[in-house]
Amino acid sequence: MYSMTSSVAGLKNEVTELRTEVNANAQEQLSPKEFQKAVADSLEQLAQKKKQEQLEAKYAQYEQAAEKVPGDKSIYGNVNARFTLVEFSDLECPFCKRFHETPKQIVDNSKGNVNWQWKHLPLGFHNPAAKRQAMAAECVREQKGNKAFWVFIDDVFQHSRGNGQGVPNLAALVEGVGADVDQVQECMSEGRYSDKIDQEAQQAANNGINGTPATFVVDNTTGKTQLLTGAQPPQAIMAAIRKMMAEQEEAQAEAGASGE
Repeated sequence: MYSMTSSVAGLKNEVTELRTEVNANAQEQLSPKEFQKAVADSLEQLAQKKKQEQLEAKYAQYEQAAEKVPGDKSIYGNVNARFTLVEFSDLECPFCKRFHETPKQIVDNSKGNVNWQWKHLPLGFHNPAAKRQAMAAECVREQKGNKAFWVFIDDVFQHSRGNGQGVPNLAALVEGVGADVDQVQECMSEGRYSDKIDQEAQQAANNGINGTPATFVVDNTTGKTQLLTGAQPPQAIMAAIRKMMAEQEEAQAEAGASGE
């Protein structure tokens, strides 16, 4: 996950150097008022540069997420991967927060063989915060694309107080991924993705899922699936994947032996 370590001393040095440069180049030519404005403008440029660097660092953590994916899906990793981890999750769930790095770790080390699909399951006792954050994530995805969706939900998990308490400033997180806050708020007010979120929650219920996180390991080659509930360790997910691979190899060997 992305985290920014501030260097106060370094920033002070940059500001001091900036003031010295502006002073050397402009003080003799500008009035005191103009000089102060030049300094303020330069400091603003420095602040914007820092902001852009932070934004780029966030997105770099999710470089394996394509900007666009088919349909309204949210997928991290190779969209054509053999295996998909379909996770039903709740942005207010402490166990989901703890589990969040696990699928990413698996995808990042899979050499394109595994991807991760997010599905919303805001639990009733975590609402309205959980569904509101899910809607914000979808509205960010609509505006900024699939990669921004993943960066945003990572930020939500980092800032959420959990268990339905929400985040202190959702608009700041929207702005923090480079999205237009007014457009996202309009999207949320219109409830554009409310039905989608409800449908995904119903899909979970239809599969007997009533808690989060819950992850289906899907073999896109054979169509086989295995449900893993709770914040499972990477080893459990990899064991499910290896089992599916072994079963397919065994089936192929039997088919070859019988001449099929």
